[in-house]
Amino acid sequence: MSPHTRDSLSAHLLDEILAGRIASGTKLPPERELARRFGLSRPIVREVLRGLAERGFVEILPSRGTYVREAQASDGARSLDTSYRRRNTTVRELTEARSMLETRAAALAATDATEAEVAAMRRCLDDLKITTYVLEQARLDLAFHALVVHASHNTVLESMYASITTLTFELMLRSLSDRQVRQAGTPQHEPIWEAIRDHDAAAAAEAMRLHLEAAKDLYGPDLDRGVDQVAQRELQRMLGPAASLEGLLEEVSRRQAAFIRAPSARPQ
Repeated sequence: MSPHTRDSLSAHLLDEILAGRIASGTKLPPERELARRFGLSRPIVREVLRGLAERGFVEILPSRGTYVREAQASDGARSLDTSYRRRNTTVRELTEARSMLETRAAALAATDATEAEVAAMRRCLDDLKITTYVLEQARLDLAFHALVVHASHNTVLESMYASITTLTFELMLRSLSDRQVRQAGTPQHEPIWEAIRDHDAAAAAEAMRLHLEAAKDLYGPDLDRGVDQVAQRELQRMLGPAASLEGLLEEVSRRQAAFIRAPSARPQ
């Protein structure tokens, strides 16, 4: 075998993973074996594996080894989320983007959703109906919309949605805290679900459009304010001046991931 370098080993392993020749969940050979096979030192091999881990392609488990990670819709979303925040994304911009993305996702979900996915959406809405705590309402609202996007079975749409998930949750805090907005938007969940259940793509897209645009005329001056600014104001109003979005968003992300991984069960 021709001599390898750190970069060529990294490129080789990455190519094997991306091509699917090394499947998700597969344990890679130990450092010692990779070093012998590619004629490199163990420190260099260790550096290559750490680099792949930092990029999200593998997971290094102490005392167990290195495993290929399954691709997640949220991969890469954090850097985009940071970019949106640095550019002070407004409520108007987020609402317009969601309308374009989620109306198409709803139409695809009406065509491609599985029975389990439709049932998971139903459980979400049933729980949302009986929940009175705004933070929990926002979590369930977000779960419903994420399930619709997931049921589109379009990995690009799902990754795009993952990049605005936390901003969307923040906007939901604003919507659900406002009685007028809540009364205008929440009832539209049912037509969305019914259209997806009935495999009516046009009706699903229209119901989603009406749902997302229902609150647009009711946001007032908040429409052109930054999403972060509006959300922090609502959170502090609910929980006090010391309230922070950071910890809350971490919990939302964890529960959201659990919901998508196991649509047949409620997240804990």
